[in-house]
Amino acid sequence: MPFLREDGAPLDELPLAQRPGDGYRFALRAPIVYDDESTGRRYRAPAAGEAPPPVGITDLASVPTSLWGLIASYGRQSAPAILHDAQSIAAAALDDRETALAQRREDDDVFHRALREQGVPVLRARLMWAWVSADRERTYAGWRGWLLLAQVALGVAAVVAAIVLAVLAHPIWLLLAVVPALAALVWGGLARLVIALTYPLALLGPVLLVQLLAVGVFRAVEAIVELVAGGDVRSVVRPTVRPPSADRPRMH
Repeated sequence: MPFLREDGAPLDELPLAQRPGDGYRFALRAPIVYDDESTGRRYRAPAAGEAPPPVGITDLASVPTSLWGLIASYGRQSAPAILHDAQSIAAAALDDRETALAQRREDDDVFHRALREQGVPVLRARLMWAWVSADRERTYAGWRGWLLLAQVALGVAAVVAAIVLAVLAHPIWLLLAVVPALAALVWGGLARLVIALTYPLALLGPVLLVQLLAVGVFRAVEAIVELVAGGDVRSVVRPTVRPPSADRPRMH
């Protein structure tokens, strides 16, 4: 079992405290460690209180609330997500952007391996890895990261166009769907990221749009009811979290 307690015993539970009691973040109450069997390295997620926040503070898997119906923020992915949050905080504290980028690339690969070892399905693990990797490139790679994401957007458009033209005109248009994969090769080691973002977004895009539409309708109804009832309309954005008050500690 790759995830352990700090004393080396198997991790049979995740010691988390919801903070604040109506919030969406959790404090890790005891460290957890991960043995990466592919490299032989051991990684550690520190407990809250070992250093000032946000060390030891996690939102579990950082899935947008609108997509929780597709990928949950907790479950088999919880321990890998907690470890990845700790690694991301450590990388963000580095002074050099390129060093932080290199560290995050390693950490994101560890995250993917941990997801698979925890039994997360192949596609779900790949999508979660691609999501955090895209955010990493956007955050630390500067214009290169934005260029990568722009190419992904163009690739998605090309795949969708290929499918539509193949249905409406001729199946030969499906060859257009190969172009994004060939274009991804210019990114070298990042080609797998470009591909992992492009094709799932193109093929699962309709599902995501339906999910977002359903959530949008529900939130609109919530807002109307809240307004009629004289409540705070802003609370429907994240309904389980109240705005921080002067007597409630803030977490960043």
